[in-house]
Amino acid sequence: MTIRTTIAAAALSTVALLSGTAFAGDFNSDLTEAKIASQVAGRDAREAAIPALNAARSLNAWGYQDQAQDYLNYARGKLGLTNTSVVVATPVVAAPQLASTIDTGIVGLQGEAH
Repeated sequence: MTIRTTIAAAALSTVALLSGTAFAGDFNSDLTEAKIASQVAGRDAREAAIPALNAARSLNAWGYQDQAQDYLNYARGKLGLTNTSVVVATPVVAAPQLASTIDTGIVGLQGEAH
């Protein structure tokens, strides 16, 4: 049983390590592509993208990958480039509100359904 646990831990560690280096490669290539695109972009796009690219580079250097990716995605969007990072959308469902739970401030009145 100990050997199986050791093998499983080693496999998970390898996957985690490789996913981190894959992020670094994708981030750097996306950053380089955006820098090149900013050189030929229009003035408005360039003025919006360059500060975001600088912030992304600095944040990545300090180890804030999530925030760096957000700034990079913003800059790439301003430059008309597609964002290569995968974003998984999670549905947000609001709790249903009943008409009888609405506080109108007047006793005896309830909200009407339209």
